[in-house]
Amino acid sequence: MSRGTVTVSQVIDRIPVGRFHHRLLAICGSAWAFDGMEVIIISFTLPVLIGAWGLSGLSAGLLGSASLMGMIIGNWGWGWYADRHGRKPAFQWTVLTYSVFAGLTALAVGFYSGFALRFLTGVGLGGALAVDTSYLSEHLPTERRGRYLVYLDAFWPIGNIIAVVLAWVWLSALAGPGGTIALPVVGAVAGWRLLFLSAAFPALLVFVIRSQLSETPYYLAKEGRIDEANALIRAIAAENGEDAEVLDIDDVEVTPTPPVSRLFDEDIRSQTLMIGAAWFAINFGYYGVFIWLPQTVGAAGVVGNIYLYFLLIGVVQIPGYLSAAYLVERVGRRPTLGSYLLLSGVFTFVFAATMPGVALFGAGLSGFWPFLLGLLAASFFALGAWGAIYAYTPELFPTEARGTGMGYAGGVGKVAAVIGPILAGTLLETDLAGGFVESGYLLALTPLAVAFALGGLVVLAFGRETRGEPLF
Repeated sequence: MSRGTVTVSQVIDRIPVGRFHHRLLAICGSAWAFDGMEVIIISFTLPVLIGAWGLSGLSAGLLGSASLMGMIIGNWGWGWYADRHGRKPAFQWTVLTYSVFAGLTALAVGFYSGFALRFLTGVGLGGALAVDTSYLSEHLPTERRGRYLVYLDAFWPIGNIIAVVLAWVWLSALAGPGGTIALPVVGAVAGWRLLFLSAAFPALLVFVIRSQLSETPYYLAKEGRIDEANALIRAIAAENGEDAEVLDIDDVEVTPTPPVSRLFDEDIRSQTLMIGAAWFAINFGYYGVFIWLPQTVGAAGVVGNIYLYFLLIGVVQIPGYLSAAYLVERVGRRPTLGSYLLLSGVFTFVFAATMPGVALFGAGLSGFWPFLLGLLAASFFALGAWGAIYAYTPELFPTEARGTGMGYAGGVGKVAAVIGPILAGTLLETDLAGGFVESGYLLALTPLAVAFALGGLVVLAFGRETRGEPLF
């Protein structure tokens, strides 16, 4: 991007992390938490909708994957939009999109309307995930970028916890005598409708984005808007109590937004393919496991209040992120992501194989504690892997294609995210039809565990280490 002695990256690196970055992390993290909330809500409503709408296993899998299908379009489309029209406008429009359509899902009357509204919610979610990461990464100094991007992803379990609390409120705590366990109601309104309606409140964050955020210095410089880039850099430095070196217009090359084929040019092709495989693996495994997790935990026969178990899973995810945040800077992006994916696969298989009634490792290694510890360990490493992959991915692409690259990676991942729950639901339904309850869950979870592990091996074998490298 640069051809002189001073680059945007060098100027950003000279501004120590301070108040500006903390405020930015809080705003971007809030959007990230709401993303996590919107994605996981379907896990709690799906069992209710199966009964209310008479869904088959395949239909339930499709409904559970609808937002993930929308995220494919959102990742690719909004990533391109961010490179073409700017990170900030893309950020605010994606948040507004997923908030509005999440709320409108409350009006769904059956499978088809529910699928359509969840799909449109996903279009916004996918875009927000791609744009949010690019936006934050382009404000961070090289030495702290990896850690702060993992901190961003650590807001995800906060969103999961919000989803658990909202689900408990609308599907349990406030459910009145007019409903049933399978179809709780609050007053005269089905609880699942109120749950989706309450999921529209992140739309308020758009006002914060519009008033508190500016375009990124990298994007402004890429577009040749050097005076604006300089003014923004001075403002960032001033908020942190520092001075800033001004960019010279002769030191910045104006780069047009390249076509998607740029991702497959010789200089970055191998890393594009490697990170695409990693995104496929983590999405296939994670969504395949977590979309069906309420049913899986319930089938294990070891739960009382399922909401407490999900709170515990959410709490365990936080140290998973924090450990990854430490290791991506201490050890590196590639070994952290690769090993966490591999361990996610190992422990996903462990909790599937130790379900009561399966006892694949013998009676002494099955039951409540082996199952629970395997599930918590799988959750710990899977969410740590998410943190590492979001820190790693934007560093693999040049500025002029970073949004497109993030969109590509997320889009490939969401293709896998669609396949995972549908495959798991189909395998599960096939075995349950034959009366094999516990082995059905083992059969459904094993391909997800294998995907995690293979993704980790691909990263370890073919990934390029980016720790300490400036954005290019």
